[in-house]
Amino acid sequence: MRRQMTAPRSNTSRCLAASALGICLLAAAGDVRARDTAKVDQLFAQWDRADSPGAAVVIVKDGAVVYQHGYGYANLEHRIPITPKTPFDVASVAKQFTGLSVAMLVQQGKLSPDDDIRKYLPDVPDFGKPITIGNLLHHTSGLRDWPETLRFSGLDMKGPITLDMILEMVRRQRELDFAPGEEHQYSNTGYNLLAAAVAKVTGQSFRAWTDANLFQPLGMKHTLVCDNPAEVVANCADSYAPRDQGKFHRVDSQLSAQGSSSLFITAEDMGRWLLNFETARVGGKAAIEMMHQPGKLNGGAKVDYGFGVGLGDYHGSPMISHGGSWAGYRSYVMRVPEKRFAVAILSNAGNMDTHGLAVKIADLYLGNSPAKPPAQSPAKPPAAVKADPATWDAFLGTYRLRPGWLLTITREGDQLMAQATREDKFKMTPISDTNFFVEAYGAAVEFVRENSGEVTHLLYRGINAPKLNPSDSTPARLAAYVGDYWSEELQIVAHLEIHDGKLANRQRSGTWLHFLPSGADRFDAEGMGIVLEFTRNPASEVTEVKASASRVRHIRYTRVTLPKS
Repeated sequence: MRRQMTAPRSNTSRCLAASALGICLLAAAGDVRARDTAKVDQLFAQWDRADSPGAAVVIVKDGAVVYQHGYGYANLEHRIPITPKTPFDVASVAKQFTGLSVAMLVQQGKLSPDDDIRKYLPDVPDFGKPITIGNLLHHTSGLRDWPETLRFSGLDMKGPITLDMILEMVRRQRELDFAPGEEHQYSNTGYNLLAAAVAKVTGQSFRAWTDANLFQPLGMKHTLVCDNPAEVVANCADSYAPRDQGKFHRVDSQLSAQGSSSLFITAEDMGRWLLNFETARVGGKAAIEMMHQPGKLNGGAKVDYGFGVGLGDYHGSPMISHGGSWAGYRSYVMRVPEKRFAVAILSNAGNMDTHGLAVKIADLYLGNSPAKPPAQSPAKPPAAVKADPATWDAFLGTYRLRPGWLLTITREGDQLMAQATREDKFKMTPISDTNFFVEAYGAAVEFVRENSGEVTHLLYRGINAPKLNPSDSTPARLAAYVGDYWSEELQIVAHLEIHDGKLANRQRSGTWLHFLPSGADRFDAEGMGIVLEFTRNPASEVTEVKASASRVRHIRYTRVTLPKS
């Protein structure tokens, strides 16, 4: 079953229409095989047209930029093409720039990975155990991730988001998701604190320090850290998301979250940045080597994340990589130091798989066969069997695959249908009394019965999905949860009511968020990955709800009685 994410949108563009520059091909040192560059061009052919956003690509091999090119358009309204000189917001790829900044200050003795962040930012709450610079670097701090937390707070994600807003969110956090060093959970928030710490230590804004110490020395004249949500970034690519029939719509951003994101850079400048990992002209070899050191949990387990970079493997060689996604921007940077190879893809098309494309380019230039996908069920269903539809009623209902990801089984005559959250219905072909193949999923669904004959769960691709009890959704049962809940941490009241027979919350946009019961005093949001867990007092009255998402755990809301207007 497919899982999709809708990119956050904003209502103000910070970009000027890009200059009408031609597509650029850099003549670089070394032999560039025409067949390789032609194959790279083929990979981006579907975006390389006048009515589509696209990408800028830069490839580094053996100490030189061997290819850089633009595909598609930076601005669809004015038909302005993307070139290697087009700036893009690279979202979380910005973390490696923060990582090198911290590594350089560590080498200068101005910071230490063991330092408590409160040494530099005393407004960070005292959670009983110190959060170190190292915890922030390796995503082991326990701090809530700001995108989900700010959404919980009711913030209009279409409006400006600044570093000060994120720092204020941290000041109000009441408890950590886990003790520092106990777990690894990706958190943009940690890198925003690192940017603030760099500014505190150096006496300069993070933007000014990175410009003077990273970008200018490398000749990166078209790279900047955006610290103003209303700033106009000259010639930058607007971002777009796909619509029906191959069309696109604008997805603008007013984000200025320095440290974690909000870095604008061109493919040309990215080439200079990638070459620096070989020359160490800026930072020095010790700082660059420090960036590639994995983190560790308190129990000694390794965390495959360094200073703003992911640490992985490419055909047996160490690979350093990171992706970025915000609004309609998608980016990916990967390096294979042993092969003296690097590639970066900067995109303004929300449907572009920059990671997959980068790996394909690496395979081209390094002569590797594409990695084989994991073994899957056959594309066509196994032979169907004659089954008795009269036995299928027990299968009908909704099953919880994961938080916010539900699968509903319905019946249309003598045909079972499967429908996952935010997806179409698909036919199910019986291959045994309890197994049904779903061709659209390329896999089978197996229903599991108890000795009594009751179906309690289903199995799908290794997921044990419990069946939800429809009796939990009766109006009388749901009424116990209806009311107002106050979050001291978020400074917001959330109102729960019954809508369309389900527990629901009406968003500020006017849309409804519905919750389905998935356990005792537990509800899952339809299609949103949000989980609500209610607490009762000794009198069995609901007094509190804790809200969680993928990178946020147990934000508390206390039930309150508001005066009637």
